[in-house]
Amino acid sequence: MTKAKNLNLFAAIDVGSSKIAVCIGHVRPDGHLEVVSFARRPSTGVHQGIVVDMDKTVREVEATLRNAEAHVSSPIEDAVANLNGNHLSCLNAMGSSVTHKGEVAEKHVKQALYTAQAVNLSAGNVMLHVLPQQYIVDNQVGIVQPLGQAGKRLDANVHMIMASSNAEQNLTNCITKCRLPNLQLIAAPLASANAVLDDASRELGVCVIDIGHDTTGIALFVAGEIRHTAVLTWGGRQVNQDIAKSLFTPPQAAAQLKELHGSVVGHELDESEITVPGVNGRPDTRPTKSIFSQIIRAVYERIFHEVAAEFERHDLSAEFASARIVLTGGGSKIKNLAYLASEVLGLEAYVDHPKVSPAPNAEANGDWAHDQVFVADGVDATELNDPSMATVVGLLRRRVVGRIKTHQARTAKTRGVTSRVARSTYRWLGGNV
Repeated sequence: MTKAKNLNLFAAIDVGSSKIAVCIGHVRPDGHLEVVSFARRPSTGVHQGIVVDMDKTVREVEATLRNAEAHVSSPIEDAVANLNGNHLSCLNAMGSSVTHKGEVAEKHVKQALYTAQAVNLSAGNVMLHVLPQQYIVDNQVGIVQPLGQAGKRLDANVHMIMASSNAEQNLTNCITKCRLPNLQLIAAPLASANAVLDDASRELGVCVIDIGHDTTGIALFVAGEIRHTAVLTWGGRQVNQDIAKSLFTPPQAAAQLKELHGSVVGHELDESEITVPGVNGRPDTRPTKSIFSQIIRAVYERIFHEVAAEFERHDLSAEFASARIVLTGGGSKIKNLAYLASEVLGLEAYVDHPKVSPAPNAEANGDWAHDQVFVADGVDATELNDPSMATVVGLLRRRVVGRIKTHQARTAKTRGVTSRVARSTYRWLGGNV
């Protein structure tokens, strides 16, 4: 792989329950994002999006970073990671300010956003994002950029995402211990949406359902605005567990069988048999594909019913009913899942994945989207185009219009030749110091 030199690099880090994925990228002179290195490894220190073992997570993140950094020569200047878990909650609110001189200035926008945040946070919660939806100047609605607008009153509709302060701090500590500067955290459902949506789909109305290993992220967009975000504690792990319990087979075998024969529809009348390994020396069993499909289908039906219930609890059923469903994440790769989602939710659904392409030649004149992601020579675009990579590719775009808190690494003050040498020595020793 070609060594990347003299680039303003940043790291996108997906800290998941089944994997740690790291993309190191930069912004090309033409404004497009380019991935210059990619690495992944299994994750064992995270459960349902929450760090449950700090030491394991630090070691796994550091090891994945070390693999990715082996192919670049420039230092990483920034980092962005996903914050996941059902502790994430959201609220839509409005803030206001008075312009006095009849023209909206930056201070008025800040004041409107500030007053919108005047909510009582639950104990132990922090504000993660304050995302402007639209502005209203006097009675003029639908304003995207209010600066310079004539008017006496500015109202700001915002979408706020709150998180557990403990979950946020634990993830921050894990990543900053890996000596990464300027860390930003983005709610996982927003990151996944970044990877699979464009402006047109947001404008038409869409609900992204990211089915991960043991969480399912939800992001609803209405008329181009983020309206609701949530994380459910259901995912692909539950499918594996139900297969293992129902057929009395090891979890590893259940996961392999799901990949080989998994389908949520299409096997209803299929009486052909599959071989299921027994546990602790017990003989193999041979259930039909029809039975196997019914086990998997039951879990995914429950996931989709939980999604619908989430919107009912927040009085958003009407907005949800007018959206299309976009399925992504590793759990979306099960056969015929879009058909089942349409059947259960009564909405048009399809499975989507990140759009990553090999970097074009200098003389190429392709009609590329403004937010297209490319990969440098030596990086496999096919691997990043998998639905399971939606979060890490979405983190690369860092497309969150609003507040993103930045966390300084503990070694930020000593960055320079000494700190780079120390980090290189740390990597050379395998992180065992």
